[in-house]
Amino acid sequence: MKSIALPLFALLLFITFALPVTGEDNGKLVIDEWLQLGPVGYHHPVYYDIAGIDGTPWSVEELLLDNKAEYGDWMPEEGKSMNWSAGSVNEWHRAMADQGELTLPVSADDLHQTGWVAAYVTTDRWLSATFEMESPWLLRVFLNGEELVTKTSTEPGAGSKPGSVEQAVSLQQGTHLLLVKMVRPSPVDIENENGETPADWTLKASLDTGEHTASATTGLEPERKLKQRDLSHAPRPSGVSVSPDGELAAVHVRRDLPPDGTPETRIDIRSIADGELFRSYAGGMTITGMQWVPEGRRFSYTVNNGNGTDLWLVDLDTGEQSRLLKKVEDFAGYLWSPNGRFVIYSVSESHEPGEDGVMRYHGLQDRRPGYHTRSFLYQLNVPEGTTRRLTAGLLSTALGSIHPDGSEILFLRSHEVYDERPYGKTEYVTLDLNTMDTDSLFTVPFGGAAHYSPSGDRILITGGPNTFGDIGVNIPDTLTANDYDTQAYIFHRENREIEPVTRDFDPAISAARWDNTGRYIYFTVTEKAFQKLYRYDTRRKEFRKYETAPDVAGVLELAQDTPVGVFTGSGASDPPKVWTIDFNRDNPEARVLYDPGADFYRTVRFGDIKPWAFTNTFGEEIDGHVYYPPDFDEDQEYPVIVYYYGGTVPTSRAFGGRYPKELYAAKGYLVYVLQPSGATGFGQEFSARHVNDWGEIAGNEIITGTEAFLENHPYANREKVGAIGASYGGFMTMYLLTRTDLFATAVSHAGISNLTSYWGEGFWGYQYSGVATAHSFPWNRRDIYVDQSPIFNAEDIHTPLLLITGMQDTNVPPGESLQMFTALKLLGRDVAFVAVEEQDHHILDYKKNIHWKEAILSWFDKWLKEEPEWWQQTHGD
Repeated sequence: MKSIALPLFALLLFITFALPVTGEDNGKLVIDEWLQLGPVGYHHPVYYDIAGIDGTPWSVEELLLDNKAEYGDWMPEEGKSMNWSAGSVNEWHRAMADQGELTLPVSADDLHQTGWVAAYVTTDRWLSATFEMESPWLLRVFLNGEELVTKTSTEPGAGSKPGSVEQAVSLQQGTHLLLVKMVRPSPVDIENENGETPADWTLKASLDTGEHTASATTGLEPERKLKQRDLSHAPRPSGVSVSPDGELAAVHVRRDLPPDGTPETRIDIRSIADGELFRSYAGGMTITGMQWVPEGRRFSYTVNNGNGTDLWLVDLDTGEQSRLLKKVEDFAGYLWSPNGRFVIYSVSESHEPGEDGVMRYHGLQDRRPGYHTRSFLYQLNVPEGTTRRLTAGLLSTALGSIHPDGSEILFLRSHEVYDERPYGKTEYVTLDLNTMDTDSLFTVPFGGAAHYSPSGDRILITGGPNTFGDIGVNIPDTLTANDYDTQAYIFHRENREIEPVTRDFDPAISAARWDNTGRYIYFTVTEKAFQKLYRYDTRRKEFRKYETAPDVAGVLELAQDTPVGVFTGSGASDPPKVWTIDFNRDNPEARVLYDPGADFYRTVRFGDIKPWAFTNTFGEEIDGHVYYPPDFDEDQEYPVIVYYYGGTVPTSRAFGGRYPKELYAAKGYLVYVLQPSGATGFGQEFSARHVNDWGEIAGNEIITGTEAFLENHPYANREKVGAIGASYGGFMTMYLLTRTDLFATAVSHAGISNLTSYWGEGFWGYQYSGVATAHSFPWNRRDIYVDQSPIFNAEDIHTPLLLITGMQDTNVPPGESLQMFTALKLLGRDVAFVAVEEQDHHILDYKKNIHWKEAILSWFDKWLKEEPEWWQQTHGD
């Protein structure tokens, strides 16, 4: 008998579904009930009995081993139909095994037959298990769409003992799809080859889970809890834009395919009126940079084939395509002029000093990745096709905006300075495209985006409270403004005066856009843990909030000629979708335009999300919310994960993300998320508490809030509470452990342990500290740089700690985690260090991202559920 087994790394698979009907045989879980599809018949290919160029004839094994079906997308369900060849339709139906043996019907036709059977395997914890399959015929086994084991031998005689295959697997907590493809040669072939009565078409299947038999069940319903595979593979909108007339939306859809995360992308053109698909562009090439042309129903996109970038123009009405730019090397982006007569595009130029390995640093930014790359602006005239270079010099020029009449552009230049925080300034410059004259409007710290008004007489600027001196500051004199709390300003070109727009407006500005009249500005804002849409009336100086169904609205894309917008949005337990809103209506409300992940998440059960807040020492309410397990029972006790950032931005209610709270809840944890003082989106006074704090206020609030949460939630197990944070939140994790034994375990990803070394070694450390530690340095604030640094208080840490970091992190250097790892190992404490090679501050590699998330969950399972097996198998003791 011949079997094919996959490498061990391919068997550490995910799991997640729900099941009730099973039997037991000598401690094994016997699968008694299946969903069955088919069988369906297949003819021989013509000339099947003539040897091919490799010397062998066609074999029925080819039916078994073909890989044309995307089994990872299958979701069998009783009564669900699947389209088959020649217009035929097959339906999944229930099939019962007799004493553990399932028998498939055999057709009298002289055809080869293929059938599929499926069951869902659900586990309530991580398990090491073994699947065993027994059949006289060919079969191929898949678990969650990944090939598990294959049997290509046959035992065709009725009196022969059926052959079997088995495979060890690791099953994570959740529901898994077990799919078996079965092939039986045609009756004529069997009789010709063997001359005996053929064996029945049978299958026996079992799962050996050792001592954890009660932790696994099987069933036929696809309903399940969220799993990591959903977050990795589900289709999602990665970008949207709206046609000038507000009638069509372009939706960029992406999904990452196993086993290596190869992206699958497409662009859908959809009607905004009803969401119907108008046209779709997919396959063959990676389309990026899609933009609507300001006139007509035309759009452009870029394609990079490895030999430079092409810019294409598509006319939806005629179907014509034309190439505007060909093979532009180091292309870095483009923007259409409002009149559609030209394009401004960027091209990068690189110079790498120190090619012999020896280099003098002239400035603090010399060591940053990409610092010696500059980008410059070019103009492409349409339809003439002529181009010209607009900018040159030592400093990069970034396009800010194009004047509505096309007469000038506004670009930005960044200057490195050392005598004023944050040690860099942004210069705003206009360029007359007719005369090539420039006008430097102003050079300011903490500068952001810039956009011409529709008449060109005003410029909308975003920046920090201190960007234009103190006119944007709204805090007591005893505090220093947090310049990450983004504000909006209007620059009046006639008198060159600056008008603060949002000084008395608590939400922080995420994005801003003029409407086509110039009277209104539409803002996407951070408001506590939410991201919402507002409109500002420049005449009445009033804000109006629009109710948007998603908790977190993405950047609003507004039609050029009418106030109709589209945006992506998601929320707590609400996967990302495309939304649209018509501001022409009296009471505009956002509605779903398209949900690319609807089928993927259709059978996923989420738990409740409930707000919970407490009052801090300032008499203010500290916002928070709680994720509950999908099968929550208030009479049970649950381990708790406390998640926070503690830095300058709130932890939003966006779906999934790097630290997917919905996934933690699906694994049986209560997840408490809180927003301590210092975060933006609550007003300038609240965010200013981040400056020169480094843990004292925020840390006390996390401890106080967690204690109050445990006191007010009797089903929360106060002996099994974990903490997790990343970057500044990773610093908060280490800091908290020097101050309290409240937590049973903790995780710090890319955390800061030594404020001085982060300030001096982190590529952006000194500039971040220019805001977070304003006017404070290691030589004048020992109370911050030493006393608040966790490394100098490591002896006070007694809580088991997981340190995890990307080893090429240029934001928070790996040494920050290594210092704490060294200290705790020498102190004899429970500590683990997981190094993710070739990754920066964000773990972006597909496989490494999955392993990183699994390391966090398995660590929590070890310490909060007393289930160490998963961690031990992947990381040892």
